[in-house]
Amino acid sequence: MPHPRRTFLVAGGAAALLAPVWLATPAAAEPAHPRHQSPIHLRVARSRPAPELPDLVVDYPSDVTLRVRYVSRDPEGDPSGCGNRGREETVEAEVPSGAAAVYLDDVRYELAQFHFHTPSEHVLDRRRFPLEQHFVHKGPDGQTLVLGLFVEAGGDGDTMQDRVLHRMPVECGEEEHVDGVDIASGLPDDLTTFRYDGSLTTSPYTEHISWMVLRQHVSIAGETIERFRSLFPKGDARALQPLAGRVVSLHEQS
Repeated sequence: MPHPRRTFLVAGGAAALLAPVWLATPAAAEPAHPRHQSPIHLRVARSRPAPELPDLVVDYPSDVTLRVRYVSRDPEGDPSGCGNRGREETVEAEVPSGAAAVYLDDVRYELAQFHFHTPSEHVLDRRRFPLEQHFVHKGPDGQTLVLGLFVEAGGDGDTMQDRVLHRMPVECGEEEHVDGVDIASGLPDDLTTFRYDGSLTTSPYTEHISWMVLRQHVSIAGETIERFRSLFPKGDARALQPLAGRVVSLHEQS
């Protein structure tokens, strides 16, 4: 059953074929002629109010085991790769197949994984958060739908994000298994979302990815954020991209 309180809206326009973030090509260059690229600067005052958008219903589990691993994008066979910290690398939690999903007009989009970036890739009204979490979903026809969540310091250390990042895997190290994770609890109460047509933020930067970015952030322990930052002292966030005539929709929903 979908979670009764976790509902979202999705913007108009279909998502394109999925190019899995975890299979992106490390050597791919930035696109020569970007059009609908991510991340972008989100501005409340310049967004189009969109009460007409259809609800996106979230069905995330309250008790699931996740495989947490360091995603390396170093060239294969590079002997120094385990010590490199590339911008496109991250820590990723793989969700068991069939365990979590969102629904859009009764169409199921399965949650494949979520991962983190520091600092936040999107900017909200000139504010850049210390962390951003991306929930990556796959649709029945290969569509990609990403739910973005801003994260800041100030929590009590007992959130879903704190649990997942408590024992951070290292590059070239063993993956971690985290039991009893309540993914649904990691979302904020205010489900107002920005919606726009964008791209992957790592190579190959595939466009026509459906983005939803939650306006309300969540707070986790400052030491958890610092632990993640210690893996990426130069950050692992892509630079802001031009809006290029796109319209960002804002749906008010609690």
